[in-house]
Amino acid sequence: MSSPGEQANSERESLLHLLRRTEVLYLAELENVSPEQAAFKQRPDRWSIAEIAEHVAIAEEFMYKLAAGASPSTEESDPRIDERIHRLAADRGRAFPAPEDVCPRGRFGSVAESAARFCGARQRTIEYIKQTQVDLRRLRVMHPKGNIDAYQNLLIGAYHPERHAKQIEEVKSSPHYPK
Repeated sequence: MSSPGEQANSERESLLHLLRRTEVLYLAELENVSPEQAAFKQRPDRWSIAEIAEHVAIAEEFMYKLAAGASPSTEESDPRIDERIHRLAADRGRAFPAPEDVCPRGRFGSVAESAARFCGARQRTIEYIKQTQVDLRRLRVMHPKGNIDAYQNLLIGAYHPERHAKQIEEVKSSPHYPK
């Protein structure tokens, strides 16, 4: 039987692996995207690859700041939330409107700049997980999805680029996508 500390370390290692995996997956979708391709929209009400990249970078920074500013709590974590995150966070079958603060507004000049901002924020997230001594399950954040523990917030953040990598694939599969 594992101790609570061993369980926390196992969760952290799984989370770090997921963060690295989804980073690679997401960045691969941004490779070799021309400015014309970055600006392409399937429809006027859909985001372009440039807008998706901006959103992912800003959201990554947002979720890192939530975790880094989390408050200690004695509230117990709900494992059903973990299960829902694993099942739904990267699922493109359901729409999740983005909070206004992380919607694209043309903050960056290129997809490469957005990717660099994402990578910087992702590295801060990874370093935070490696260095913090506090049990992430004992920290609470007020995420747009509700009051969750810091681990769950970071889990959502880990899956978020995967969800948007799938969205970029959808844009690229459009018959009018510039080649």
